[in-house]
Parts: sequence; structure tokens; C-alpha cells
Amino acid sequence: MSRQSQAMLDLIPQLRRYARSLTRSSHDAEDLLQDCLTNAVENEASWRGTNLRAWMTRIMTNLNYNNLRKNRRTPPHIPINTTDSDPGLQSPNLAVEHYAFREAVEKLPADQRSVLMLVAIEGYSYGETAEILDIPVGTVMSRLSRARHFLAKQLSGNNIVELRSSR
Repeated sequence: MSRQSQAMLDLIPQLRRYARSLTRSSHDAEDLLQDCLTNAVENEASWRGTNLRAWMTRIMTNLNYNNLRKNRRTPPHIPINTTDSDPGLQSPNLAVEHYAFREAVEKLPADQRSVLMLVAIEGYSYGETAEILDIPVGTVMSRLSRARHFLAKQLSGNNIVELRSSR
């Protein structure tokens, strides 16, 4: 196995997480991931050898945009998949907060959600995110700011019901 193939395999967990944030569905995310990997292998010669992670994330983003354009007429309603919640959440309060955060992220517009995921979760810089999404750095900053303000508003104390024991 070549070094590049191994590097692609090492990126699968990050790409899967990003695909789930884009598609909001485990099933669709797996399809997007598979399409991305297939596309990357088929176009391996076009990789310039600088940043494989950014290159593959860009492929995934473009594939997702193409899929969205195809399905624009009938946008699917995708419920939050509660079976995918983190098994490490032991506290009921923590589980409620986790669910509320996931629900708030689901409500973000796709452009804000993708910027938030790339910067806050995947750790890309503003410049790398701008390059991946093919938008100006100022747009990245603006979308990230709007996403953060939206999440702060959605997750403020007024919107989260605290569970208390009845002892």
C-alpha cells in the first residue's frame, strides 16, 4: 500500500464526521464518504502533494454541493438519529445538553454548519476553510460568527430545561 493510500485511510474518521455534519444522516454520510474516497483514488494524479486532508475535504464539499443541487426540488426531512448519541453520556443533564446542541447545529443553514464544522471541529484555519469552500476568508469569519451567535441563542439558559432529581 502506498503512503498516499495509507494517508487517505487515516483520514476516514475525520471525513466521516464531516460528511455526517453535511448530510445530517448516517446513511447519506457513508454514501458521501464512499463517493469522496472513490473520487480521490480516481483523481489521485491531480493531487499536488501539499495538503491531502484539505484536498479530500474539498472533494467531499464539492460532491455534497453537487448532490444538493440535484435534490434541490425535494429537500428531505431528516430526523435526528438518537441511536447515534454518545454512549459516554452518563448524566441525564449532559445527555439533554448534548441533544440540544445537536438539535441546534441541525438547524443551522448548510453554509454556516459546514464552516463551523471545518473550523471548530476539524481544526482548519480560516484560510484553509476558505480554500476548501472556495469562498473569501471574510465570508468564513462572517458565517462562523453567525453560526456561533445562533448556537449561543439556541442554547441559552431559556432554551434548555434542566432536569433535577425529585428527592
